[in-house]
Amino acid sequence: YDPQTDGWQPLAKMSTARYAFGLATVGGKIYAIGGRVDGLTLDSVEAYDPQLGAWAPVVSMSVERSYHASVVLDGKIYAMGGYGDYCDELDTVEVYDPQADSWQRVASMPQGRAAHAAAAMDGKIYVTGGGLAQGDSLNSVYVYDPLADAWTQLASMGTPRRFHTSAAVGGKLYVFGGSGEDGRLSTAEVYNPASDSWAQGPTLTSARGSPVAVAL
Repeated sequence: YDPQTDGWQPLAKMSTARYAFGLATVGGKIYAIGGRVDGLTLDSVEAYDPQLGAWAPVVSMSVERSYHASVVLDGKIYAMGGYGDYCDELDTVEVYDPQADSWQRVASMPQGRAAHAAAAMDGKIYVTGGGLAQGDSLNSVYVYDPLADAWTQLASMGTPRRFHTSAAVGGKLYVFGGSGEDGRLSTAEVYNPASDSWAQGPTLTSARGSPVAVAL
């Protein structure tokens, strides 16, 4: 999509069809991470180079993941949680170094989850909500400090939600939409790390599950 011309154009297809995968941009390339296809959960990763207009495989993750969260911090990609090959919630986290083309395990999340959201802010990674295989939505929130390689639990959101999205803007974390205990949500919440507290944000014009938010 070109915002200057307000037009779309097709690009090269991925080498592997996939859904419920992670997506991250680092070093001028776009990475498609894990996901599912034909009932199988994938550990494979491929990178799109816009200069070449082509996808190429990179080293696979250590485990299969779908409905996980991916985020870039300090030039590296973190993949966390999701469903494994047997639809069990994963608590594991691994980080990809594009310079070395390698994945490395880091500290696991305190609780396994899938369909959660993650965003980087001020050198840390904030993970919000998510769900469990039996359908429960979570309102718990954790932050990962890569320098300490440790997770800390923060104040919970006011509403349990999964299949939502989040974005960091102006030193605060915004969480939008998703699905709760009673269906799709139109609500938004704002987290202030200075006070470790949540406040109600502006309501979306319509309820929506699996939305995407990008901070520009």
